[in-house]
Amino acid sequence: MNPMASPRPRFSSRGGFVKSYMPKEYMNWKKQFLLAWSVYQAEKIEQGIPLIVTLTFYIQPPSAFSKVKKNASVLDSESMPVIKKPDIDNLQKSVLDALNGYAWHDDNQISDIYARKRYSLRPRIEVEIMEV
Repeated sequence: MNPMASPRPRFSSRGGFVKSYMPKEYMNWKKQFLLAWSVYQAEKIEQGIPLIVTLTFYIQPPSAFSKVKKNASVLDSESMPVIKKPDIDNLQKSVLDALNGYAWHDDNQISDIYARKRYSLRPRIEVEIMEV
């Protein structure tokens, strides 16, 4: 599953009321992410247990980059850092928001978080959760 950064909320004004909402594309991504998550994780971690979360975002490289032969070994090893958008904090937010209430009761349980972005020909998100 391709990583997706959390977008900013949108606002609409109808009948004098302002309503905020998230874009449909993002909401669909969250549903797909939770569906994939449910295959691997059975139970939610109990409330009050501090957690360490490690997130690795593997992002599809630009086509020009992946066509260069000398980059093949770096892409195979998935070791090249990504220093372009999407921002890592927005990627983290999308995963943490999606897993809130499913992997843990509330994301205030997370005491430590580690995240990294790497180029890969197999885009995906790896999530590791450990109790402190």
